[in-house]
Amino acid sequence: MVAQRVYGLALGYEDLNDHEQLRTDPVFGILAGKENLAEPLAGKSTLNRMELGTGINSRYKKITFWKDAMDELLVNAFIESHEKAPAEIVLDMETTDVTLHGKQCGFR
Repeated sequence: MVAQRVYGLALGYEDLNDHEQLRTDPVFGILAGKENLAEPLAGKSTLNRMELGTGINSRYKKITFWKDAMDELLVNAFIESHEKAPAEIVLDMETTDVTLHGKQCGFR
């Protein structure tokens, strides 16, 4: 589910509603590491439960994760994708290239 969500974001599908169609896309299934492409990936509601989870195991929460481990996984995966660890990592929170929104607060 994490791979599904990360690849969805990387491909520009920010909204979880997009995953209702993406979950049956065979190419997206390959990206997310699905072995049996006949089975759909997680739907929007399941992904939403994962994202809104607290990271604390509970009998009422069937989907949980370890927040610290998730952060560490994503940072390590990024660093390992380079031959040499970058000296600096810049997180760009601007998710659009639309110039209407791209020049806020004097940013260019």
